[in-house]
Amino acid sequence: MHETARDPWRLDGRWIVITGGSKGIGLGVAHELLRRGAHVGIIARDPEALETAHRELESAAPAGAEVASFRADTADEHDIARLDGELAGRIPVLHGFVANAGTGGLTSFLDLEVAEWDRIMRVNLRGTFLATQLAARRMIAGREADPDGDRSILVMSSVRAAQFRPGTLPYSCTKAALNQFVRAVAIELAPHRIRVNAVAPGMTVTPLMLERTPDVEEIAARRIPFGRAGQPADVAQASAYLLSEAAAFVTGANLAVDGGEALL
Repeated sequence: MHETARDPWRLDGRWIVITGGSKGIGLGVAHELLRRGAHVGIIARDPEALETAHRELESAAPAGAEVASFRADTADEHDIARLDGELAGRIPVLHGFVANAGTGGLTSFLDLEVAEWDRIMRVNLRGTFLATQLAARRMIAGREADPDGDRSILVMSSVRAAQFRPGTLPYSCTKAALNQFVRAVAIELAPHRIRVNAVAPGMTVTPLMLERTPDVEEIAARRIPFGRAGQPADVAQASAYLLSEAAAFVTGANLAVDGGEALL
């Protein structure tokens, strides 16, 4: 009998962990990965949001798919050390990782305070560095159990890395830095056969976006060539591609998911 070829777009049996997975884009990515057959772990700082998201994902999970949740501040070295042990105990082989946790703000350059600058740098840069380093080490450690499986890291960037809007200086700086981070880490991890890519969402409707910009759809209709804002599902589907074996020869890439926003 001929063995059925594996569908490279599917994620069956693969463990993928997402930081900032309790809401917004992170939660949307988690749902899409479950739909494609993955086991999903989510990381968040807020225990109540984490528990709510865990229940939501469990209720949506198809038969055989597992959901795990971990409370951690990914910018805190002590939390990262604890998380390392928890991941090792719960997830035998880590196949994919999404560094999604991030924050921003709307403050003009002249009014920007050092504390706000440091807060955004800490979450977006320090947190992504520590969490991604942890994930890469876990992936390498898992090679003994699964030597040939695909490994993929995805970093959440933004169109703001290259297209600046007033009031978003520290956020834009962190996302531009993350683009270089992805290119550099992709080269360093290539010998370990770990792919590292970025997704760059444009204006996307999330709870945080609606809180800061209630008229997001009206603004998007004017600014975005496609005439609408993105949805977490738009970003999730692009993310699933880069995490799948359909992208097995893709590394160091930055995929814009923005309806053409960055083209203007």
